[in-house]
Amino acid sequence: MATLARRGPYKVDRGDLGIVGMSGQIFAPRTGKDLPAVAFGHGWLVSSTRYRDLLFHLASWGIVVAAPDGSRGPFASDIDLGTDLRAAATVVKSVQLGDGSVTVDPSRVGVVGHGFGAAAAIRAASDQILLGRPPMSFAATAALFPAPTTADLHEAVKTVAAPSLIVAGSAHLASMTGNALAIAEGLPGDVVLRTLAGATDKDLIERPSVKSLIGGNGADSKVHKAVRAQLTGFFLHRLAGDGRYAAFSDPEATMGDVLAVDIETAERSELDHVSALLGSKPRSR
Repeated sequence: MATLARRGPYKVDRGDLGIVGMSGQIFAPRTGKDLPAVAFGHGWLVSSTRYRDLLFHLASWGIVVAAPDGSRGPFASDIDLGTDLRAAATVVKSVQLGDGSVTVDPSRVGVVGHGFGAAAAIRAASDQILLGRPPMSFAATAALFPAPTTADLHEAVKTVAAPSLIVAGSAHLASMTGNALAIAEGLPGDVVLRTLAGATDKDLIERPSVKSLIGGNGADSKVHKAVRAQLTGFFLHRLAGDGRYAAFSDPEATMGDVLAVDIETAERSELDHVSALLGSKPRSR
């Protein structure tokens, strides 16, 4: 965790997806052949620029990251963004990057999203046909502080075969703003569910501030550090095949403040979300 929370050994270049007709950005190691890659889905009402340090960090460890910027309005669709994620993944798999010296191995591509973007990542990795784009095989999936979108998302979850990592705030496993537990229960493949005490989805978003002048990114430093280590370790194991990081794919491994959750025994509230919001209490038995 301590090592992977720091920048990796690769120098990083940033590019614009506009060159292939998409809004968004791409981060890649300056050199490397047959690298792993991920498509990254942004949260609701924010763009990929709010994750610059996180995306740069993954690239510094040898992982190409493509982050499309569509579906940013108040009525954004996780299906639309999921379609964009598939398109971004297709781009990194099929083109040479930089000066032509950087290539991606098509069999080592994953997808990850934050909040609303986590639902889009699940859509992208599902067997559903999205806006005419056929299903795509991903080698790994990650959901960061996943948020509820539409009811049929759970049907999409059931068709995601890739091994998955889910990171959520401990108070938002099953709430009006978080559905990490429901997603973990629905995924048919290998699933790792981990929580951070006191963390929320907003803690990961980078915001310009006075601290930016001295190297800060405006996100909660503790949460950002934990998430970037978790993502890096998980993808280095699942996409790059590096056995040194196998613990990041172990559903029973707790790492410092990042706690493993047993999906089968995790507690759910007896109240529906609306009743909980109104302050109701469970009936005594």
